[in-house]
Amino acid sequence: MSDLTAADQRAIEWACTRLMVQFAEYNDRQEYEALAALFDERGRFARPTDPNTMIEGRANILKAFQSRPKGRLTQHLCSNLLVTAETTDRARGSCRIVLFTADGAQAPEGALGIKADARQLIGIYEDRFVRAPEGWRFAERRGRVLYHT
Repeated sequence: MSDLTAADQRAIEWACTRLMVQFAEYNDRQEYEALAALFDERGRFARPTDPNTMIEGRANILKAFQSRPKGRLTQHLCSNLLVTAETTDRARGSCRIVLFTADGAQAPEGALGIKADARQLIGIYEDRFVRAPEGWRFAERRGRVLYHT
């Protein structure tokens, strides 16, 4: 970070932290085009449940998310978001995720909503970010499950 000012560091860290939160939001809303657009054209993604299989390229990431079951509901809770600006064009980061899932075909139980699945996952995303022509994007997002219920 030799040539980064404190203001540069804060701006980069904020932009990349925002990507992490947007990823969870678009994923839970099933807005997969918006989610895929968070990646660089050559970006790479590994699902937490399959951390050794990299999906390469924005178009392939979009296809992978579009192939998910339509009735599966998710809520990703992000915490411990940490980003480090490395240069004016590169950063790295990580965040913890608690993933709640449910079957969207279920009827809501009144004000309590839909019953969540019994198995929930706690994991981590380890990220590399790059400044692209459209702004900051994921160069690589690799997930890994740490615990489950």
